[in-house]
Amino acid sequence: MTYSDINVFGRPSPSPSATASFNTDKSGFPRDYVTLDLETTGFYPNRCAITEIGAVRVRNGRVIDQFQELINPLRPIPAQITALTGISDVMVADCDPIDEVLPRFIDWLDDAPALSSPERIGIEPIVGHNVSFDLRFLDYNARHIAGSSFMCTDYDTMQISRVLFPEHRHHRLADLIVRFGIADNEEHRALSDAIQTQECFEWMRRYIQQHNLEHFGWRMVPAKTSADIRHRQLVLR
Repeated sequence: MTYSDINVFGRPSPSPSATASFNTDKSGFPRDYVTLDLETTGFYPNRCAITEIGAVRVRNGRVIDQFQELINPLRPIPAQITALTGISDVMVADCDPIDEVLPRFIDWLDDAPALSSPERIGIEPIVGHNVSFDLRFLDYNARHIAGSSFMCTDYDTMQISRVLFPEHRHHRLADLIVRFGIADNEEHRALSDAIQTQECFEWMRRYIQQHNLEHFGWRMVPAKTSADIRHRQLVLR
């Protein structure tokens, strides 16, 4: 069994019944999860490359572990990307390429400690901000490196914010961290963005609990690009 609900590099995938058995609170938020963020050279997985992976593992709302690696994209990093992230060609010149880093990241996901509720099936959903972007890159690279899909269930802090706060026009991570009083600036680095995303996720969990918002529920929606990726979305009842 894999703790991360990911089927790549020869690991078995959980049964269909297991994939729905998350350790959630009364509002439907998972207590145990991994928050993920990537930095890339552009927007399209088939033409661009990953330059950094950052992730934090969470148990009962508390970060207990982290993963961070810079990646050599084996191509020049566009100047506008370096200006945004600070990641330059020089910084990644001696780093490993994605075909070496991705297996290590999968091993990190797969090496999860016991979940906070032992009677639950060992599954960690993925949490991210506009997480479909990150998962498209991971899935594309997993298929090309290992010939297997990246399988997971995810929660998207951008989608949750749009449902909770429809009066706001913008729901970027930079908007949420200021709106929620978490930070003044987004660093556009994978690990720091993953940490800020986790803090936004927990902030919205507390918001729903404190306001007793019983008219919200959850639905499972398959990803447009892969049937093995499932989006767990907040909805109005």
